[in-house]
Amino acid sequence: MLRKLLPHAAIILSMMYFVFFFIDRVNSAMSFIDNDITKGLLFLLCVLTIVNAVLLIRDDRARERRRQQMLRRRSAQRKEK
Repeated sequence: MLRKLLPHAAIILSMMYFVFFFIDRVNSAMSFIDNDITKGLLFLLCVLTIVNAVLLIRDDRARERRRQQMLRRRSAQRKEK
């Protein structure tokens, strides 16, 4: 469940931060970037991105290991014939 939610949460927070950035560039009086809430959201985005990246790397490595094992089994079966 968490693996399905993490990418979506990271996308939502990223889009929010893009909007805050562009609004702040147009109207600096809004002070979105200097706001404590924005800093908290940026921290949360960073944490979600790191966790998401770690999970993706782990899944990719596991998928590659399974693929290598399958190739070894197939080559062993061919040698037996």
